[in-house]
Amino acid sequence: MTYSRDTEVTSELTGQTVSTWSEEWRIETEARTVLKMSKQERDVFFNGRKDENGRTVDRGVIGIRGSKAVEDIKAMVERLQEVRSRSK
Repeated sequence: MTYSRDTEVTSELTGQTVSTWSEEWRIETEARTVLKMSKQERDVFFNGRKDENGRTVDRGVIGIRGSKAVEDIKAMVERLQEVRSRSK
């Protein structure tokens, strides 16, 4: 059985064709996902969540990938928002 799928898309950020297997695409789709989240969901995504006893339930990006990753994601989200606001 042969399975074929187009693995190239147009980046919303650059307007260029990128591979859906690329790091560039992963970062862009992560930023899009964050933009779809509510403020509360973003807080949990970045900072994690604790239960009523103060035990960590979810570590969040800061606990897993560190504060630099949080800064990078937030910068990409801002960049994506700027691109979207210019295209309106």
